[in-house]
Amino acid sequence: MRSFLIALSLLFLMASDPLAAQKSVKPGKPQKNLSNYVAIFDFDIVGKLDHDISRPLSDSVRNVIVKSGRFKVMDRANMDRILKEQAFQMTGSVVKERAVEAGQFLGVGKIIIGSIGIVGKTYFISLSLVNIESGETERVEEDTCKCELDELIESTKRVANKLITVGPAPAEMPMAEPAPAPKPAPKPAPEPLPERVEPLPQEPVYIAPPSGVTYKDPVTGMEFVLIKGGCFQMGDEEGDREERPVHEVCMSNFYLGRYEVTQGQWKALKGKNPSKNKNSDTDPVEDVSWNDVEDFIKELNQKTGRNYRLPTEAEWEYAARSGGRKYKWAGTNNESDLGNFAWYNDNSSRDHRPVGQKRPNSYGLYDMTGNVAEWVADVYDSGYYKESPRMNPVGSGRGDRVYRGGSFKDRAKDVRTTKREKKSNRRADQTIGFRLALPAR
Repeated sequence: MRSFLIALSLLFLMASDPLAAQKSVKPGKPQKNLSNYVAIFDFDIVGKLDHDISRPLSDSVRNVIVKSGRFKVMDRANMDRILKEQAFQMTGSVVKERAVEAGQFLGVGKIIIGSIGIVGKTYFISLSLVNIESGETERVEEDTCKCELDELIESTKRVANKLITVGPAPAEMPMAEPAPAPKPAPKPAPEPLPERVEPLPQEPVYIAPPSGVTYKDPVTGMEFVLIKGGCFQMGDEEGDREERPVHEVCMSNFYLGRYEVTQGQWKALKGKNPSKNKNSDTDPVEDVSWNDVEDFIKELNQKTGRNYRLPTEAEWEYAARSGGRKYKWAGTNNESDLGNFAWYNDNSSRDHRPVGQKRPNSYGLYDMTGNVAEWVADVYDSGYYKESPRMNPVGSGRGDRVYRGGSFKDRAKDVRTTKREKKSNRRADQTIGFRLALPAR
């Protein structure tokens, strides 16, 4: 296996057209438009995978980018030389902040960082294009591959091609010898979390479903995914007023339903189906009020001996955004790709569909965006984000309840992961259902 991976790496290096062969600009000549120049880092390996696959995968990305002509790609030897001269080491995993710092030393305008994880027999591949000046992620693309190791290369190439398909290619321009950038001052250490909560990077490059841990209820057959706790920036400064201010929220581990609760599951417990559109037993249950759901959960807990509940609003958003990443919709930031992840106004024919037909997000959760909206535990307060506790927040008291995710009737802007909606706890609607959470104890 090791020799096979090394051979793949050499093949991609030979096939590419690195910038090392180009002549450097004479000293003193100003460098033009750094946004045309990109450095590509080795893949971050998540979980129990052979770390030797990192180099062949990054070489496949390099080959795609070079052949596209969209960017001028800094060759690996030049990257290694400059970082060595600056005594810079990429210690640990390639989290974004560390890679941005390396990009400053390299004198490029953008970097490409990637990661790969595996759950069961399915590989999850992610690539991010990051702007060095702003430190912001400009684009994220992902793919899954239930395949053999050698087929990962083709899957990685697909992700790389998607990453560079927007906008015109930059003009041809020679690569200047990058000048060393001053080393930024170290950031203050984050406030420590309780021991049982695992701190995560502010914007992780990729987080696979934690350890691939799932739970299947033996009574109902409902499937749950373990979501590891951590911290993230909740809300959206560019969203609606009630989505602001963006604020840090941290939470403990919890399980969340892989799918929305179905009509068949409701009927098996309650004896009848309350849904207006009784399309199939695998469609999500709807036309249930928040109070109806609480009654269902109470009866379910008595029958199973578990402690099921609705997720909090913070838990729901954290999971929908795959651990707090800046996902506009669950699984994607690109509206052109939204139809692959969600049933919404543009593709639903104004009706819900059986759960799990669209692609899941990175956490293996289906229909977090669209299909039916989902009740959460919290009482709605438009100003709650201004005073929300940091640890495990849940809006309490009396009043309307929050629902999230948008439905098959909503437009793209109304199925965003940060969008907040409310309705009386006594009112039911054919566009609202729910999924269950379970404490991880």
